Amino acid sequence: MVAIVLVSCQESLEERAAREAKEMTESKCPMPVDNNTILDSVVFDIPTLTQTQYFRFIGESDDSSRLEEISGAYDLKELLIRELKGQTGYKTLMNRGVNFRYVYRSTRQRDKIYFDFTLTKEDYQ
Repeated sequence: MVAIVLVSCQESLEERAAREAKEMTESKCPMPVDNNTILDSVVFDIPTLTQTQYFRFIGESDDSSRLEEISGAYDLKELLIRELKGQTGYKTLMNRGVNFRYVYRSTRQRDKIYFDFTLTKEDYQ
C-alpha cells in the first residue's frame, strides 16, 4: 500500500502582497488617481514589510511653490494616516504591522521627490 501525501502550497501574506503589488503595477499602472496625480507603481518589500506606492504630480500641481503651500497648510502625513485607516482592503496588512510608504515625484524632473512618507504601525494603530 502506498500513501500519497498531498501538500498544499500556500503563499504567505507577505508573498501575496508582493504578488498583488506586482500584478497591479503590470495591469493598471500608470493609473490616474485624480486630475493632479498618477500612480506609477506599487512594490511590496518582504524583508522590510513595506508597501511602497510611487506617485507623480502632473500639470499645474507639479510645482514646488504650490506644493510647499499645500504642505504648509495641511499635515499631509496625518491625511495619509486617515486615508489608510479608512481603506478596509488594507486591514489585514495593517494587522500584520506592515509599513506603508508614499513617494511623490515630479513629472517634469523625474529625479525630484516632493514628498516621501512612511507610515508605521505606531502611526496608524
